[in-house]
Amino acid sequence: MRSFNTSGPNIPSQHYTIRRTDLIGKGLRLVEQERYFTIWAPRQTGKSTYFRQLAEELGQQGHDPVYFSVEGFTDFTAAQTFDSFCRELRDQTPMDWAIETFKDFEQRVTACKDRKLVIIIDEIESLNPDIFGQFLHTIRNLYHIRQKHCLKSVILVGVSNIVGVVSDNASPFNITDNLNVPYFTEDRAAFP
Repeated sequence: MRSFNTSGPNIPSQHYTIRRTDLIGKGLRLVEQERYFTIWAPRQTGKSTYFRQLAEELGQQGHDPVYFSVEGFTDFTAAQTFDSFCRELRDQTPMDWAIETFKDFEQRVTACKDRKLVIIIDEIESLNPDIFGQFLHTIRNLYHIRQKHCLKSVILVGVSNIVGVVSDNASPFNITDNLNVPYFTEDRAAFP
């Protein structure tokens, strides 16, 4: 028997879940256009449930989506962060990478040409501020040559607008679109 859930991502087999078909379509179009984008909205708006639904749909369309949370990573080194990423990459895709540095990451991505990788990072504002700028610069560099490698989209998810998080004068994330996740309304409350 399913129940209502207000504590984290829904598991459709256990929880009443609204499928946000229109929003999934918008996300799919952004990924197909090889855009890197952000999803930011207040807590309890369904961001995590949404991006998991989007990842499922991306997988069905031939992409390799990998999602993970960096909540609590404020003091993690780049190597510790990549360790978590690589573990999720192995669990969620057929890809098995060993990465410890941003240079390793960039080399792995540029060497990979036969996949369509989509990285979704939840709680992005919890990433260690000492490595946040380097991360953004790295994915910006990869964005500019995205037709030559496997990283087709990066989706950053959080409760703060990325502009409010980045304190780098180079504005490395001006390559993005933002996908708004609105609150549910009564007319959207039909459960499958």
